[in-house]
Amino acid sequence: MPEIVNFKTGGAMKSFLSNGIVKGDLNGHIVGVHAKMSLTFPVVFAVYVPEGTAITEYQLLRLRTNSDSREFRSVTGGVVHVSGGSTRDAVEFKFDKIAPRVYQITIDSSFGKGEYGFLPPGSYGSSNMGSSGKIYAVSILE
Repeated sequence: MPEIVNFKTGGAMKSFLSNGIVKGDLNGHIVGVHAKMSLTFPVVFAVYVPEGTAITEYQLLRLRTNSDSREFRSVTGGVVHVSGGSTRDAVEFKFDKIAPRVYQITIDSSFGKGEYGFLPPGSYGSSNMGSSGKIYAVSILE
């Protein structure tokens, strides 16, 4: 089952102090320190993608834990521009097509234990502070 991601802005002060030249960040925020699903290595996912969607549009993210939540960076602010994507927290993954629109993704011990999530396309990128999306999260134990 997916978990809800609430997007919140960060770096508002740097944007304010630079008169809007330096843009703020957009971070995904998930309630709870751990995912509802806990697994051990290797973790194998089967991802069914909607018609017209490529598996490469999904992002595998290593989630950063806080005292009561998990977070990831969705948009990084810079001078004049913002760059989309969660490159700070993105993890490269390999996939095998096992059926039409179905892909297998294996996470082995080389990834390291921790909190991970698959962010489907369209779940991120809005600059609206009240926006939300979904993520498929898992806690990986050794």
